[in-house]
Amino acid sequence: MSDNAEEGIARVQMAQKDGLQNYHKRSVLHLDDRILTAIFALAFLGLIVVWATATSAYIVYGSLIASILIVVLWGVVRVKRIQQIKEERELQVKQMQSESSE
Repeated sequence: MSDNAEEGIARVQMAQKDGLQNYHKRSVLHLDDRILTAIFALAFLGLIVVWATATSAYIVYGSLIASILIVVLWGVVRVKRIQQIKEERELQVKQMQSESSE
């Protein structure tokens, strides 16, 4: 994409009410997910190396149990985050409805 096209997109977003700020907020929110995904990918590769080179059954099964617990914990955290986002959106809808009824 040329510099002129990027500048045009930025101008259009700035012309909208809080357009550029909203874009940056969404980008930052997704940045956390991308970092977490990269960390999990590296951890998975490390786990494969441990399983391939481990000679003790305790290390293999211990790392398997630890990885299962981490995945379950991550799922619980994600569900809580989804519920928090739902509550925030419901609050925003209520605020918008109260503003439009005034």
